Amino acid sequence: RAFCAGAKEDSKPLDSFLLATEAHGKKLAADGDAHRGEAYSDMARFVAELFRSDQPEAGLAERHAKALHGLRELKPSWSTLGGSVEQRGILLEAVEGPVVCGAPEVNYDKIFF
Repeated sequence: RAFCAGAKEDSKPLDSFLLATEAHGKKLAADGDAHRGEAYSDMARFVAELFRSDQPEAGLAERHAKALHGLRELKPSWSTLGGSVEQRGILLEAVEGPVVCGAPEVNYDKIFF
């Protein structure tokens, strides 16, 4: 997600990261774990699609809906990224909105009023 913020000014770091995640996904698949490899690279691509700042406005809602759907479909595979549940909170936040202590915040619209 961090590479996405500056993509409008310079998309090379984000594009390089996405190429690296795709290559790593292919290596995982070649090592005998095709599902993990595909899920790994797809999740990185979906998160980038949601947060990157260099995409045209035309078709944005459709691209976001497709990325959200893809992330939701891959939810059982989120652990393929490694790390802790808290570190994978970005995926939950992308799909559900604000997250508190690893769970969607249910009172988000009321906590500041």
